[in-house]
Amino acid sequence: MAGKRLYELMTKRGGKPSDYSDVVYGTVISSKPLKVQLSNNMVLTDDFIVLGKHIGKFKLQGNAIMKGSADMTFHGHHDTANISKANLSFKKTSMYIEFDNSLEKGDKVTMIRLDGGQQFYLFERIGEDGFGF
Repeated sequence: MAGKRLYELMTKRGGKPSDYSDVVYGTVISSKPLKVQLSNNMVLTDDFIVLGKHIGKFKLQGNAIMKGSADMTFHGHHDTANISKANLSFKKTSMYIEFDNSLEKGDKVTMIRLDGGQQFYLFERIGEDGFGF
């Protein structure tokens, strides 16, 4: 019964497929100003794009596990740290890590086309490994 009712509601609305929300993929063709080309060659400008929380520069607080090597600058001193494993805790009142996950020309991105097709929520960069970094 519920499935039939849901189907009726979905088909009753009508409209074109572009009127509905959908996941779309694109390529950044300009970072400033932001322009993303979709697979159908349509180019979106930043007027139509809403950036997700973890796109661009952002700060995080909490717990982290570090492994590998990292170039670090702390109070003006730069060095490379080789870390086998370190558990770190960044309490909200004392410390944070700032990430720069800004988009660059050529980045592949995933977006959600919002209902009506007039805005796109850009929520991740697709890296070479299939993930966002």
